[in-house]
Formats: sequence, structure tokens, C-alpha cells
Amino acid sequence: MPKSWDSKIRHLIEALISAFLFVFQYIPVAGPWYGIMIFPLALYISGLWWTEPDLLGAQINLLLFSQQLMFGRIVAVTGFMIFLGASVHFLRRKEKINTTGLYSVVRHPQYFGIIIVTLGMTIMCIQFKRGHPPELTNIWLLQVLGYILLAAYEERYLMREHEREYQQYRDKVPFIFPIPRLNKIPEPLVSIVLALFVMFLLMNLINPYL
Repeated sequence: MPKSWDSKIRHLIEALISAFLFVFQYIPVAGPWYGIMIFPLALYISGLWWTEPDLLGAQINLLLFSQQLMFGRIVAVTGFMIFLGASVHFLRRKEKINTTGLYSVVRHPQYFGIIIVTLGMTIMCIQFKRGHPPELTNIWLLQVLGYILLAAYEERYLMREHEREYQQYRDKVPFIFPIPRLNKIPEPLVSIVLALFVMFLLMNLINPYL
């Protein structure tokens, strides 16, 4: 990609993040962003409740023990364990910047865990419906975009506070998904493309077998 295009893309991403999150310019951010960090998840849950009231109003036995929803349940539980492990590690941290444990795999393991939890919930809904209502993956994708924006904004704060240390950390550890870094392409953009790819899989490849 030509350097001019790379620069334009980076500036566009930064402008979109600034425009979307300008209200929170003065909120100190590091690690789990209490309050605002649950906002995309709250939108996802409310959207899921609106579109799939039959599933969320179903018996506990169906959600927790039904063989029909097994695959989605495994994905959701895996995501919850990632989120829980990252949260415990953050609360027990001694360093200003977490660089060990799950934080050595991705820079935002809590957001990654939430994304995996909601991916599992989305799969469970598809399994329950035995089909693919398109609004399900749209709701999930919007939530993922919210966490990508929050993570990118957090990093602006962390770069201001710990420029050299955090830059070294960024150079070694992926952004929000555990995939190799592409130096020429902004990481938030790569994360968005990956989320779109997962949505495509849900719509066209995974769905027929659920």
C-alpha cells in the first residue's frame, strides 16, 4: 500500500474515533474501563432480547444443558473464562502496564473475551432458530465495532501516559485479536475486517451446519 494511502487511512481512523468518543475525552482510561466499557455489551444484550425474546425467555435448562446449543455454549463459556482471567490479572497487577498472562497474547483481552462470549451467544441464537436471522450478526458486529473503538481510544490515553513503554508493548503484542500484526495497515481496521470475515462465516458457512 502506498505511504500516502496508509497515512490517509490512519488519519481517517483517528478522526472517526475522536468524533465518536469526544464526549469521553477527559475520562481516565486504563485496563477495564468501568461504566463505559459495558456500553456495547448492553446494546448487544438489549438488541438480542428485542430480536430473540423466545430464546432469552426460555427455560434455564435449554440455555445451560440443551444439546442443540452445545457449540455456541462452548464458545460463550470460553470467552467468559478469557474475560474473567483477564479481569483477575488486571486487578492483581503490580505494574503500570500489564504485559504478562493474557495481556501477552493481546493488548485488550477483556474486550476479546466479551467479543467471544457474544459470538457464542449469537451462535446459540442461530442454533435455536435453526436458521440465520440477519439482524443477529448485525447486532454482534456493531458491538465488536464499539469495542474496537473503545480499545483504540484507550490506547491514545496510554500512549500519552506511558509513551515509550506502551509503544514497546504495542510493537510486540497484537491489538484485540490474536493475529499477526500488519505494519502497513492500522490495527483497528484489521480488526474490523476480521470481524466482517467472522460474520460472513456465520452467515454462509457455519449456519447451514448448526
